[in-house]
Amino acid sequence: MAGCSEQTIARYGPTTDAAASIPAQPAGTVDMPSTVRQWWQRAASISRSRYFDPRLCGLKQPDKIWLLGGGAPQGKPQRSCAVPAHQPILAPVANYVAPAADASQLLPTLSPTQTNVTLDGKPLIPTRVTNSRPYRIVSAAPDNPMELHDRMWVTDDGYWVLINPGLVPGRHQLNIHAPGTPTRLWTLTAS
Repeated sequence: MAGCSEQTIARYGPTTDAAASIPAQPAGTVDMPSTVRQWWQRAASISRSRYFDPRLCGLKQPDKIWLLGGGAPQGKPQRSCAVPAHQPILAPVANYVAPAADASQLLPTLSPTQTNVTLDGKPLIPTRVTNSRPYRIVSAAPDNPMELHDRMWVTDDGYWVLINPGLVPGRHQLNIHAPGTPTRLWTLTAS
């Protein structure tokens, strides 16, 4: 995974094929820019070894939405997570964060038509969310997988899927593919 030095951008995950798909997010139900900033704060606050441990995917989760992790550990695309049933889930498809000074480099060429996201075999359309107003990373773990640092000012851009109102109890498959990013094949167990 790329770090966030002055000239690099961290990149995580793929997006959906927009053709014949339905939106994953009902309009107006979640403040997406704020929730995406919360996603980056959470991801930065967890060490690399804990971030990719499926037993710890509930670590530092907020109360009202589940923030599904990004990336794929060591090139292994299969990930699993136990999630609360009926709780909204935000998942990164293709997301980028950069130091605020490098904001012009975010998502230069990606579009939803280049991606493929399915939930239990049904296609989802990602939502693009851009936080172009800089915000500060707080409580970053020294060895976080995003290589973000405390007090670092960043901006972000990306495509996300919001599964709202959440999943019914049982096992579900969330598959995320996009060019230039690791494929993720999630097994989500809702209870």
